[in-house]
Amino acid sequence: MLKRILLITILGLVLTGCAALGPPSKSQPQEVIVKVEASEKAKVDVKPGEFIAKSMEVPNQEGHLSQLSFISRDKAFVKIFSGLSVSDVTRLWNDLCVLENNTNIRDVNLFINSPGGDAFSGLALADQIERAQRKGFRVTAHASGIVASAAVPVFAVCNIRLAAPGTIFMVHEAALWKWPGRETASDIRSQNELMHLLRERYIGKLATNSKLDKTKWEQLENKTTWFSAEKAKEWGLVDKIE
Repeated sequence: MLKRILLITILGLVLTGCAALGPPSKSQPQEVIVKVEASEKAKVDVKPGEFIAKSMEVPNQEGHLSQLSFISRDKAFVKIFSGLSVSDVTRLWNDLCVLENNTNIRDVNLFINSPGGDAFSGLALADQIERAQRKGFRVTAHASGIVASAAVPVFAVCNIRLAAPGTIFMVHEAALWKWPGRETASDIRSQNELMHLLRERYIGKLATNSKLDKTKWEQLENKTTWFSAEKAKEWGLVDKIE
């Protein structure tokens, strides 16, 4: 008898608990999903008790020129200034791709006022200009202020090299920036090989695009040489002083 009473009591508690859960309250907010384009303004009527879950679909837009470049009539204008870095290489590559694929413009004017920076970025910029030339682009460089170190080969490879009278040029040996720590003999040998390759490429760009040969540029680089626009014109690095 006692067991029967306990069983009935437990069954009643279970049924009461289940009944207490019940169905979801009708007052619970209902989700409304709205999808719009990135540039589209959507106005949605929301009923009482509803909320909006925002979602956006962004189309794959065509490429456009970077903030440092613009088009005027049938010419493109690109600015390179301050310390050179991989960002400059990325922007120039982007802009040349846009001009090649989206326009008929093949006349590019490059404004350069740079103390140099990353040597690899300078050589990569020069490579991008030479690549564009092989695709039919004509690049005119306009030097002003300072064109030094890694910026010199960028200027040198352009089709037409113009310089303001007060422009100052400089070439010097490349240097490695290293965090303090231990280095093995093989580390040092590898770094020497890297510096040799870097120097060969740097000197090669200058010798190919001036009147001075490789040996002369090596001598100028070894002692860190500053020179004027007039001297650069004498050496065949500048075509005209504006």
